[in-house]
Amino acid sequence: MDRLHGIVVYLRIVEIGTLSGTARDLGVSTAAISATLARLEAKLSVTLLDRTTRRLRVTEEGAEFYERCKKLMFDLDEAELSVGSAGKEPRGKLKVGIPSGLCKMWVVPHLPEFIKKYPAVSLEIVCSDYVPYTIDDGLDLSIQVGELHSSRLVMKHLSSINYVVCASPKYLDAKGIPQTPDDLKQHACISYRRPRNGLIREWRFKDADKNQHMVIDGFLTFNSGEALVSAAVAGLGVIQLAEYYVRPMIDAGQLIPILESYAVKGYDISVVFRQFKNLPPKMRVFVDFLSAIFQKFP
Repeated sequence: MDRLHGIVVYLRIVEIGTLSGTARDLGVSTAAISATLARLEAKLSVTLLDRTTRRLRVTEEGAEFYERCKKLMFDLDEAELSVGSAGKEPRGKLKVGIPSGLCKMWVVPHLPEFIKKYPAVSLEIVCSDYVPYTIDDGLDLSIQVGELHSSRLVMKHLSSINYVVCASPKYLDAKGIPQTPDDLKQHACISYRRPRNGLIREWRFKDADKNQHMVIDGFLTFNSGEALVSAAVAGLGVIQLAEYYVRPMIDAGQLIPILESYAVKGYDISVVFRQFKNLPPKMRVFVDFLSAIFQKFP
């Protein structure tokens, strides 16, 4: 139990950022928190946190230990809920934030399965090209794409995105098929402006096991992935997007993938939510639902 106590204290230190703040949060003295941290570091024979009078800095080893322990505690909570909530029917309203393209093309087609299984759970789904990094606006949970920015949230990895470069058969017949990323300089490339920060997204490729970033100064720019797909299907040019956006059009023959030998992994997809001592059943079953459908993700 002492080992588990040390892990719980360490997680709270990282999430709160100070020993004194952690002490107040747990209702003990700062000296007790410091002693618990020292015992944990001694047991591991590693420095988890660099401590100065002004700040705490998580070491590389400390960051890895944090991520592993956070997952461990999540799995422990899940195990307790699975047993303790047996027989309790999930019910109530659940408000979920999802990136619009991912929502329309992947989550919504699977929703009948969830609704049929859990009719007492009502869903409000907020689709947006900009899903905030934090849980706000009354959201219970959200699906995040890319790097997560808040250690105060619980994260469960769902899948990973692959990027696809593609164009319509009409465009490729007229302009030819690029064989290398450099060939794109001679093609009409359509750009994507990120709604989150207003920047044009660079295109990414893998060449000789190295990632290559290419700045695309497109003649046409959209801040919507769905609009980007529509433009490519219309024959306006070449796009690079996450595979879930373009897979239906590729399967239908409306778009053709190119430069496949240069394909690179994009970002991870995760579901995030606030920390609970006992995760509400309605949230637990929806997280399980997301985990199941993303196992089939392209």
